[in-house]
Amino acid sequence: MSDQVSISTANIRGAFGGFFIPGMYTALWAGFVPYLKAKLSIGEDVLGSMILVLGVGSCLSMAIAGKLVENFGCKKVVLLASFIGMLSLAIVTMCSTIATTTAALFFFGIGVGLSGASANLQAILTEKVSKKHLMGAYHGGWSLGGFAGAGVLLVLLKILSLPVNESIWGLLIVLFIAMVVISQFMLTFGSDPNAKVVKKSKSPLSFHPIAIIFGLLSFVSYLVEGAVGDWSALYLFEDKGIVIEEAVMGVMLFNGTMCIGRLLGNTIGKHLTSKQVVVGGYLLGAIAMGLIVFLPGYGSMYTYLLLGIALAMVVPNLFSAMGEQNVIPMTQAVATSTMLGYMGILMGPALIGFIAHGTSLTVAFIVLTALLVVSAGTGKYAYMLMEKSKEAEA
Repeated sequence: MSDQVSISTANIRGAFGGFFIPGMYTALWAGFVPYLKAKLSIGEDVLGSMILVLGVGSCLSMAIAGKLVENFGCKKVVLLASFIGMLSLAIVTMCSTIATTTAALFFFGIGVGLSGASANLQAILTEKVSKKHLMGAYHGGWSLGGFAGAGVLLVLLKILSLPVNESIWGLLIVLFIAMVVISQFMLTFGSDPNAKVVKKSKSPLSFHPIAIIFGLLSFVSYLVEGAVGDWSALYLFEDKGIVIEEAVMGVMLFNGTMCIGRLLGNTIGKHLTSKQVVVGGYLLGAIAMGLIVFLPGYGSMYTYLLLGIALAMVVPNLFSAMGEQNVIPMTQAVATSTMLGYMGILMGPALIGFIAHGTSLTVAFIVLTALLVVSAGTGKYAYMLMEKSKEAEA
């Protein structure tokens, strides 16, 4: 037992910071989207294409995130990701042309993608070494960061009437300093130091059905989160008549209830199975998204509270499943699920932009409602497949 590596409470909190701070600066991007659209005088199709490039950068970084974490450890990769992401977002606010903004968004995607993948790998390693269920709280940290980021930006823009560019620059400087401090408590290793046998593969990704299906489920969940983050402020402003300074409140309310749901999710999970949480979450999410579409004005905006509660514990349960299974090497399973999942949050909104340009944002949100219904059925099948794999291994 003396050879067993242990971690401290400070390490657990440091891993939480790896979710909280990226959540904050991602929310700053969400609040800047309406201003960017107006500054560049572009439509949803062009904006969607720019967000698609952001997603490409994210996917490229996620494909190598597992190997980077294995070779350099969680701490160094998280710091690198934060530097790239925050610097790129600051540059985005300063760009005045479509070409330069798109280039900056590509690197912003690299930063966000690398942040998400390395944070999830660190979370799984923290769970394994500490033997505690922490994934819900960690993903709650991302939501809490999103809530805080949107809330602080709202105060700066609406109450203090500060310029949007200067507000975002100032917050990014504070956030990077905070990340440097918090990173001192993050894990320095990148694989389970206590594992007797660690499954490894030369390929960074897995094409096993379990990894693919759970990744696609993550894709839908993150697609909805991405739609909320990238399009809801614009949707509430243009389609629901909410003033532009208050339109970001939909994102703030969604992140707020999602945060609460995730922070309390481990307690609630003691009374429900993972399968029940995932399938039920998708069904309740479909109801909430439908209400967002059909309710008018502020009724639509406040329904984001229900959507956050519905989807709160879906993704944490999916990622925990990838960390617990023994069929696929952990880094492969997590990298595949993370990449497909974040394709939803980063590339999915681009698809929403194309749909909105051809029809409307309302139609695009109806498509999201249908995807949530389909995912409920797919989730039921995914857990059945997981159970069969465990029985075959036994």
